[in-house]
Amino acid sequence: MKANICVVSQDPETVKSLTAVLQDIGHQVVACEVPSTVVTRCKEAQFDVIFIDALIHDYNEIIKNLNDSCPGTEVVVITTYAFPESMIASDAFSIVGYLIKPLTDAKIKNITARALRQGELSRENRRLLLAVTSAKKEWEATVDAIEDPIFITDFDYTIIRANLALFRKLRKGVKEVVGRKCYEILHASPREVEECPGKRARDTGEPVTETRMFAALKHRCLCSVYPQVFASRGGLVHYIREPAVDVKQQAKTLTKYERLFDDASIPIIFVSADELLVTDANQKAISLFGYEPEEILNVDLESLFTKPLRESIISNIVGQARHGEPPLKVKLLDHSMNEIDAFVIANAIEIDKEHYIELFVIPVDVLSRIRQG
Repeated sequence: MKANICVVSQDPETVKSLTAVLQDIGHQVVACEVPSTVVTRCKEAQFDVIFIDALIHDYNEIIKNLNDSCPGTEVVVITTYAFPESMIASDAFSIVGYLIKPLTDAKIKNITARALRQGELSRENRRLLLAVTSAKKEWEATVDAIEDPIFITDFDYTIIRANLALFRKLRKGVKEVVGRKCYEILHASPREVEECPGKRARDTGEPVTETRMFAALKHRCLCSVYPQVFASRGGLVHYIREPAVDVKQQAKTLTKYERLFDDASIPIIFVSADELLVTDANQKAISLFGYEPEEILNVDLESLFTKPLRESIISNIVGQARHGEPPLKVKLLDHSMNEIDAFVIANAIEIDKEHYIELFVIPVDVLSRIRQG
């Protein structure tokens, strides 16, 4: 890989040594003897790697500015065996490593190769983040396809999310609804209303459905409240519909939810958190792994990955779900034992007091299409 590299040093010998070795292995190298200009030059030239001499005054402040302004550039600090105290104590900036004097060809080549590998990994992670963010936004936005008002509150009745149907019914914007108490918005009441189905659902842990008068909607509606525990906190899902809605209409609504799950643009799998068995998979996942719908249920999660990596992959998935660890690139195994390169992103969820792990599977070829697009 031919890289665009900058050497920031006021020591001619350091610049000469680095330039000679880096150019010899095919990289393009420029020197910057005026450290205060390196951030501007990086923005213009988009350097892959910058070597910066620790002898430069305020070098750590320059690195912080580079981290903020040029996140795609890897930084290597040139120093001696006597590390500056500011370098040891500071965690305010990010670098890929140190090039320790005296300089040798091997040291220069090794740290450059490491920096370029880290840069490629960082770019891949950013592309992955874009793909995952897009997929998650699509997944979270599916509730907007439901024509009846749906909103979510915490256990103190503060609205934390709502679909477009509720905003339209209320003729209010997001800032006028989200963050407010549901009894203020729906019932025009300064306090919790008596016989609130949300209170009963919260206290009993069971779904509650009843017909209520909603002052803001100016008529009586059927309201179903479902207690849920989300990734970070508990809450109540409220589903409001006309009283005349019959069983067929409710079935139609649930079918729509199922269709949205199956039509998601990436494979999604639900796994029991305790036994790590597949409990549900959408059509994309079934197609990717080559199973029949009934065959993939209760499949051991380990069997979906190549044997040499199973232990580390399962550990990473659990770590993602519990502690937000970054995802790894993995090798999946389909039903015919063919390998598939992919990233797997894990979320911890809880449904009806049961713990699950939701897995978003991003095949590498999807990332390649995103990169080309």
